[in-house]
Amino acid sequence: MKLMFSLLVAAAINVIPKPASVQVGDGFFDLTKSGGRMEFTVNPASGIAPEGYTLSVSDKGVKAVASDEAGLFYARQTLGQLIQPGGKIPFVEIQDAPRFAWRGFHVDPCRHFMSIEDVKKQIDIMSRYKVNVMHWHLTDDQGWRIEIKKYPRLQEISAWRTEFDGTVYGGYYTQEEIKEVVAYAAERFVTVVPEIEMPGHAISAIRAYPWLSCTGEEVKTFYTWGTPNISLCPGKESTFEFLEDVIKEVVELFPSQYIHIGGDECRKDRWEKCPLCQQRIENETIVADDRGTAVEKLQSYAVHRMEGILAKYGRKLIGWDEILEGGLSPQATVMSWRGESGGKKAAAAGHDVIMTPSSEGMYFDAFQGDSKIEPSTIGNYTTLEKVYNYDPVPAELKAAGKAHHVIGVQCNNWSEYMYEPWQRYYMLFPRAFALAEIAWSSPDGKDFSDFCRRVDAACQTLDEMGIPYHIPLPEQPGGSCNNLVFIDKCVVPFCTTRLEEMVWTLDGSDPTPRSRRYMWPMEFTEDATLKIATLTAYGKLSPIRTINIRKMAPLPASEPEPMKVRRADGRFLSSADFGDAEWKEIQVERLRDIVSLEPYDRNLPDSTRFFAAWAEGSFKVSDTAVYRFSSDCDEVWIDDIKLIDNSSAPVKRYSSQDAELALEKGWHSFRMLYIFNIKGGWNPLRNKSDISIRKAGDSEWKNIKVYHL
Repeated sequence: MKLMFSLLVAAAINVIPKPASVQVGDGFFDLTKSGGRMEFTVNPASGIAPEGYTLSVSDKGVKAVASDEAGLFYARQTLGQLIQPGGKIPFVEIQDAPRFAWRGFHVDPCRHFMSIEDVKKQIDIMSRYKVNVMHWHLTDDQGWRIEIKKYPRLQEISAWRTEFDGTVYGGYYTQEEIKEVVAYAAERFVTVVPEIEMPGHAISAIRAYPWLSCTGEEVKTFYTWGTPNISLCPGKESTFEFLEDVIKEVVELFPSQYIHIGGDECRKDRWEKCPLCQQRIENETIVADDRGTAVEKLQSYAVHRMEGILAKYGRKLIGWDEILEGGLSPQATVMSWRGESGGKKAAAAGHDVIMTPSSEGMYFDAFQGDSKIEPSTIGNYTTLEKVYNYDPVPAELKAAGKAHHVIGVQCNNWSEYMYEPWQRYYMLFPRAFALAEIAWSSPDGKDFSDFCRRVDAACQTLDEMGIPYHIPLPEQPGGSCNNLVFIDKCVVPFCTTRLEEMVWTLDGSDPTPRSRRYMWPMEFTEDATLKIATLTAYGKLSPIRTINIRKMAPLPASEPEPMKVRRADGRFLSSADFGDAEWKEIQVERLRDIVSLEPYDRNLPDSTRFFAAWAEGSFKVSDTAVYRFSSDCDEVWIDDIKLIDNSSAPVKRYSSQDAELALEKGWHSFRMLYIFNIKGGWNPLRNKSDISIRKAGDSEWKNIKVYHL
């Protein structure tokens, strides 16, 4: 009986991040009966590590000790997670301290603005789980979000962009609002580190002050995602005067030791041709060597200049790993995002490093599940387990005695494809809980199943706060699809990205926790509408998937017709905008050639002609069978059935409108619509204009081959 009671008490320890040492006793302290017996003490002579604490809960009450106020704050966060319904706290003895000093999360309001209230809410949640740095990405090509009083056009022009459809989008934080956030964060022991991008990702500033670029030409609104070839001009002294003026105001707002200067993805095309940049190279005796060309090393010069500016104000430089190119001063800190290689190189050279590699799961703008059913993202695939399993200190650095240069780890939540506020939270949680644990806890004794148990408790806290988060959806192995057909019968299996139950209905009602459990692949011989959802251990349902399953006779084959393609120029959002558009027949050999009708311009899409194209013709299937179709195009018809419609999606990327048809062996007709416009910041000239097909049950997609005379 005593063992059973001990197990029940141990199961109540749902703390994230996992403390360094936990000893569980046999009992609970009842707050409702003894609420005043709590003692919290800061003792600098305690020998407890910075931010660490001890926490004791017994029949005598609650006692916490730390060597600093931050440690006491974290003791309170742990205590808050220990409190059970009814006000009971398990008897425990906890000794705890962080693994890393930098435990960071990143906020990007440049692509999609984030209200002050939402910024504070993220600080609230992350600080509960002992994350202590907010990296605030305040400037980028698509928006300048910080008030700089000396340069009012940054607020008047750079903070706003006109989208493809004519709407104006934007916003910025006043200096008073920034002070408010910084103070709010400090109360929760979160340091706010601002990022002011240079020399690339600066089109928003150049729009307001064209003289910052090499040519001085006026730049149009930049409302697409990508890496433009217009950067700040390091050949002009006025560029550095501007940057210092900005920094003068920034350091008054942010007391952080570090200022992030970006330094990533800087296109240097125009520096090659700029007389002032070439003169700077000559004057500074910048020469090519095995570390880069002279132009590449010009970026290093710009970074060094920026470091000097920051040093004047007693601050240190931090930047993305591209700042290593061309050499770097020993005092600079590197944030390694392009894998771990930049971090390894920097640490080997004696630089402090923050690990945030996208390839290792630290970019939370990646898919958490099947791209066919999850909200659109930038791409890649990062599950909760992948984040949890990451160790920020590579084995090579441990072996070389350089592990101490890894001062922390950070997750990044880039907002290009986060069109609504709820999406930021959906992408952040529960993966942020894994980030918190790998940043704070020792990697020894990792246990993903135990972590998932604690995640369930943390997610219930999010529910109480009204914060959305990701619950793994029921997925079909090999690719999910909501529109299935069959000829004789259909077998549909499901799985989830982590072990959870699933519930389903067939009567048109939505599943509830009391609905039938999914046990094995489901077989259908008649039409059905299946509704299925994941059910968590604490009784919460995921979003419901509705899957239409239809029995059909194969559509008959027909005589082939050669492909015809028509084009109309214009700024069309959808087929409803065609009106009196002038259509001209054009010659295209393959469907994929439609995207090449205009040259792809990653910088300023208004320099090309927008257009729409219809294509129709015939394609052949080799067997009578069920086929699944997929396309990035706006609309697709097969045998006069409108099968795919991507017009309602917020972005035309990673098509999620796949559908199936049963077809007889032979030729079948198709019709498709491709519109070159900018939707959700995505340039569809980066898509394929094909129609992809695969036999149901197969894994390999192929493009339909059109009939030609």
